[in-house]
Amino acid sequence: MILEQLTDMESAVKLGELADRLSGAGIGLATVRSLLASNPDRFAYHERKWIPASRLLGQGRPFAEAMAVVLHGFGGPMPMSVLVTEIGRIRQLPAEEVEPTVRRIAKYDWPFVVTGDDHVSLTQWGFEAIDQKLDRALALNGITREEFDGAQAKLANINFRDPAAIADAVRIAAPIRLKVLGAVAYAALNRPDPKTVLMFDARQFYADAISVPGYVFAPDGVLYPEADAKKWISNAIRLAERLAPTVEVEDVQPIEVKPEDVDKLVAKVLANENTTTATRLLEENYEITLSNKTFPDDMANIMAALRGQDQLQWVGGDRFRRKGDFPEYILEVPEPFQFTKSDQTSEEGDPIDVELTDDGLSSSLRKLLQHPLATDVLDEDIQPAPKTMPEQVRLVLKSIHRELGTFPMAQIPTGWLSAEPKIQEIIAYDPTGRELQIWANHDARLLYGFLDWWYEQPVESGAVFTLTKTNKANVLEFEWLDQPDPVVYISAQRMEELRQLGVTSEGKSTLDLLIEVMAHWPKGADYLTILAEINVVRRSSRRLIASLLSSYQCFYQRSGSPVWHFDAKKVELGFDKTKRKFVKK
Repeated sequence: MILEQLTDMESAVKLGELADRLSGAGIGLATVRSLLASNPDRFAYHERKWIPASRLLGQGRPFAEAMAVVLHGFGGPMPMSVLVTEIGRIRQLPAEEVEPTVRRIAKYDWPFVVTGDDHVSLTQWGFEAIDQKLDRALALNGITREEFDGAQAKLANINFRDPAAIADAVRIAAPIRLKVLGAVAYAALNRPDPKTVLMFDARQFYADAISVPGYVFAPDGVLYPEADAKKWISNAIRLAERLAPTVEVEDVQPIEVKPEDVDKLVAKVLANENTTTATRLLEENYEITLSNKTFPDDMANIMAALRGQDQLQWVGGDRFRRKGDFPEYILEVPEPFQFTKSDQTSEEGDPIDVELTDDGLSSSLRKLLQHPLATDVLDEDIQPAPKTMPEQVRLVLKSIHRELGTFPMAQIPTGWLSAEPKIQEIIAYDPTGRELQIWANHDARLLYGFLDWWYEQPVESGAVFTLTKTNKANVLEFEWLDQPDPVVYISAQRMEELRQLGVTSEGKSTLDLLIEVMAHWPKGADYLTILAEINVVRRSSRRLIASLLSSYQCFYQRSGSPVWHFDAKKVELGFDKTKRKFVKK
């Protein structure tokens, strides 16, 4: 895309002009600059202008060789008009003078292929063979026997003499290396018998294969479904952001954001229905990107100017929106997170569901109270920030958050998300390039907005995912992991059992419910497993469940074992009176 625009422009002095042409695809100035500087085989900085590198490499070469150089640089099928324009610049001749020669060479010379939509390619990108024996042809094209056999088996029902065969083969086999697909067609059309007619035409096969609607030929030589190609741009943008190379630009003093500039910047933010980043404003208004040496000071200056504007709301990182422009539901903790308190009493009139101080808890439970999987919204003690902040965090989704589209900050290390401002917008990308807008409320200690992605996850409790920082503030990479967390995973069948228990929980103490949950585990269960299950039945605090396990004599741990057991014969023994002094008032 960049090469095509560079050819159309002839050259780029101001990269902002090139970025403007590509903005519709989401490609900004920083991405353009990064990709130009990190791909010297494609782009050249010559006489203070960016041009295609092939324009320099092709000078002084014969026509056909110059055409091959340009196509190699382009990396894929190239519109004939673009190729003609570029050859004209290399030869320093008008395009209309070189066009007949370019068209003649492309049509008749073996190295080139012209497709039905007037694109030019290199024959070598497809399977090249005329009359070689199959094993020799495979070796010349870099194809293993295993690759060939696998593709041939998949395409066993294709009759390559049929005019529709190539399109049918692409639909069945894609994604597939074009050379491998060509090898199967070659074996089918060119029989080993030396007296048979050679029917495989490498150039025609290539032209037909890359012209199948709905499929794209990529620079790695593979034909992909068009849907797969949609993520390539977003992946390239993210890669460019990581590279952010320093390129040849004339860095001077940091910008001074003048009052008249501020008015223009504020107007741009207000005109945008979505978020505007200070990074984008620096690109569009000053042509400043991460590769400028003054970027940190430039960013500090523009951030200070924007954060002082009453009409704007800073929503974290370098992100700004119109004042108050965020969902109202993120301002409060949803009602289902409130804890249910039971007021049942024993025959002696004492409360059944009581919480103990730390001294009354078993030593193992005292430590587990601070485990990230034990804590939750409205039920956490904020921990100190870790000495070494990780770039990636492993997180576990519980059933209540899956239902509400939220996630608790309690699982995220303190300081991993910036503490200011209190309300922040976060953008997450999954491996396919999909984008999700998330809202963080530091006062509520919740992340909101995951509902669409949560409901794609079949595991209701215990699904594991990672969040990874990028070089952009408040932009994260999201990825599901294959295996659920073994401690808080709850199967679909068990979830239904717990929900039914919840339906009949009215009038029961949490102790009664805990006994029913523990009866399911004859070999014992981990505290975190018990806590996850009881919270499906009834919203209960981590301390309450730890206190019930520690103070009622029907629950016990064996020496050296982390799991908790239930003894139905000891239910009548009730509360351990030695724990009474530890009951929280």
